[in-house]
Amino acid sequence: MSTSSGDDQATAVKQLPAFLNASVLQRVLEENLSDKPVRIDTFNAQLATQPGDNYSSDVFTIVVHYNGGKEIRLVAKVIVDEEIMKNFGERLSTFVKEVNTFRQLLPAFSRIVSGSNAANPVQFGARCFYANRDPLDTIVFEDLKALGFRMPDRTRGGLDLAHCELIMRKIGLFHAASMVYVKGETFDKQFFAERYSHGMARPGDNEQNNPALAMFSKGLDKFLEVSHAWPELKRTIWLKLQALKPTYNRRLLKSLSPEGPDEEVTFRVLNHGDLWSNNMMFRYDDPADDASVREVMFVDFQLSSYGSPGLDLVYCLHNCPQFEVRETRTEYLLQIYHHSLCEGLSAGGYERNHFPTFANVQKEYERHEFIGLVSGLSMLPIILMERTEGVKLTFENLVDAKDAEKIRNIQYQGKLYRKSVISILERCDAKGLLD
Repeated sequence: MSTSSGDDQATAVKQLPAFLNASVLQRVLEENLSDKPVRIDTFNAQLATQPGDNYSSDVFTIVVHYNGGKEIRLVAKVIVDEEIMKNFGERLSTFVKEVNTFRQLLPAFSRIVSGSNAANPVQFGARCFYANRDPLDTIVFEDLKALGFRMPDRTRGGLDLAHCELIMRKIGLFHAASMVYVKGETFDKQFFAERYSHGMARPGDNEQNNPALAMFSKGLDKFLEVSHAWPELKRTIWLKLQALKPTYNRRLLKSLSPEGPDEEVTFRVLNHGDLWSNNMMFRYDDPADDASVREVMFVDFQLSSYGSPGLDLVYCLHNCPQFEVRETRTEYLLQIYHHSLCEGLSAGGYERNHFPTFANVQKEYERHEFIGLVSGLSMLPIILMERTEGVKLTFENLVDAKDAEKIRNIQYQGKLYRKSVISILERCDAKGLLD
């Protein structure tokens, strides 16, 4: 049996962990395909992402030729073997959560909102073919690229209105499905409460044990350092940000945390938890024309949590849209979300007199709006950074690596970033979020 042909392919195959070998791939296919038995003829693999597209895992595309002429394309997501990210994942139980979401929840959610439309069901993510923790946390999926999906270009300054509309429709259905699921007879309340009680932070987390909080906290420090002489930034706003430092981590942790079971929320949903453009793939009628976008799929459900939908909505609508969309169409996009939420609830047979109102959606958005400030100070500099030769974007580099300072200086001085963050800060100030 051959794993590849040609020097270039051989080099690419060596990048794939050795434990993902022919026998494992054979077992994966036999468990998920109708073709039995399966004989692997050849397979080859290559890294699927560029530095900056993914921080917590290595993602490989695997092309498998089997049974004398058949082909299937898979994606293997292998959690990086780095101490910071491994400890982070263990603390938040990211692997177990993601596997449960892909294998149990997504198929159930699809059935709930698809109703009788079995020929064209709503799909929230790729099919999960395999998951194992030994020797490294690994999940193998169907390859969405083979189905015509691709990631958006991170360097275009954000997503246009058509892309954002699709996201709001799909997350509305996802949230609706979770609401119906929680009311169902098969709902495991204890498991759900344990696994989805937190997203990217747990109560008691700090900069020492949670690299996400460290990155966000350093975002405020860096912004204060680089922006003190910006002529477009009001001095009163800069001083308020400076005064926020003693309480910033506490407010940050609260804004990123789902509400506890005793806290009053107008309605609760399962949040994706990290809803930004690098965790989405889109399909287009014309692959060369972004204006022909037709469908979106979500990836990376490691940080999902059960709580206010404001977690997903604020995070997404600050991190994903282009400047003009964020500035002028946020309320419209929330309306799109609410309409889709109600459609999903109706398809799932949810009691109509318990449907959330648009006022409920607005209230939950406002509840977590501090996330918008956090995104502006920490996420947008990364998202709006143009690809720069010689600069490697990894999670460790953004937290404590020797070239982190160089990266941050590039990020925080970008023209599009400065334009975007000023607007966000002025809006947060007007709403009293800096006080």
